[in-house]
Amino acid sequence: MDLKQIKYFFSVAELGNITKAADLLYTSQPTVSRQILILERELGYSLFDRDSKPLELTKAGKIFYDGMKEAVSRIDDTVDIAKNVAEENNNSLSIAFQSGYYSEYFLLPILDCFRKVYPNIKIRYDKLMSIEMMNGLKNESIDICIGRAFKHWIEAGFDVQELKKIDTQIVMSDRHRLADKESLDYDDLEGETFYLTSPNGHQINEVFKDRYSLSHVKQVQVPNSEIAYFKVLAYNGLTLSDPDDPSWVNSSHYHSISILSFYTDSCVCVTTPTNLNPSIKLFKDFFATFMTNTRLTLNPS
Repeated sequence: MDLKQIKYFFSVAELGNITKAADLLYTSQPTVSRQILILERELGYSLFDRDSKPLELTKAGKIFYDGMKEAVSRIDDTVDIAKNVAEENNNSLSIAFQSGYYSEYFLLPILDCFRKVYPNIKIRYDKLMSIEMMNGLKNESIDICIGRAFKHWIEAGFDVQELKKIDTQIVMSDRHRLADKESLDYDDLEGETFYLTSPNGHQINEVFKDRYSLSHVKQVQVPNSEIAYFKVLAYNGLTLSDPDDPSWVNSSHYHSISILSFYTDSCVCVTTPTNLNPSIKLFKDFFATFMTNTRLTLNPS
């Protein structure tokens, strides 16, 4: 089996006619027929139903077509990416992290490993608000945005890939009435005030949507997380926070409780479908492989 035979097979499968496929390939009908027969003999089964007009794939042929189409696509992508990296074309990557969240604390060590594997790729980092990230993605001054799984990414037509589940925390003063608890029921939150950052912050109605009544929970918007933490300490309310936020992690002034049982958040990688920078795919593939190997190391079978 060789790529020429696969190319002939794809043409016949897509046109449903050997003569038309031969014309498209600038070769003769007998040549295409002969190569298809050789391929079928190697495989040990028929790829086409010769009695159908136009030619149709057999069940086995359809499976072979779908699988080989995906495989050849990967080969083409790999060849293009390797060529660009070898020629040091497009060997840069612009990554923006979403302001108000702290995904860089888990992702930057992985990016350090990525840079060791691909030392010729120059990486530029930034920390931006959502609107700045979206504009950067659209004009392709930013290749990858790392942020939370908000609906506006998908609504704007971007590609969104989950990187990691995030165990969102309810953060309170160590003097708060709930600070001796390690877990919460919704009833524990009755009468509480949540100080929420805007415009990118969590909203309580998203966290508890379709699960609990919000009639006894007060929501107060504040400009940023610094003010939210101040309010929590000064007024003894609550806020929702990123588990990697250095403002409160390991601080004796705060107590945190996971709300994973209520709500699942995610850190996502956001890219533009039209951005052809090959370093984007290199990063995505590297991250997926890194996380898979990490899970295998932590959970050996």
